[in-house]
Amino acid sequence: MASEKLSFEDMKKRIREHLKMTLNIEEFSINSAKQDSDVWKVSIEFKEKTGAIELPTTALFIIDSMTGEVKEFKKGYAWTF
Repeated sequence: MASEKLSFEDMKKRIREHLKMTLNIEEFSINSAKQDSDVWKVSIEFKEKTGAIELPTTALFIIDSMTGEVKEFKKGYAWTF
């Protein structure tokens, strides 16, 4: 039985869970996403509060497209395709 790859919506859900758990961030936007064989490569942007100021911040994710496991997360980085 073949396993299905993670859909775009499921990948977005995994990112939301990871951001909530690690940075207490709930809102973000996806700047770019590419499914490359067995991984999703995703660049996101979110607002991060520093004192009274909210600053836009970028991050990149590599997510296993079969299991949904976050393989890599780098705050302050973005993918260029």
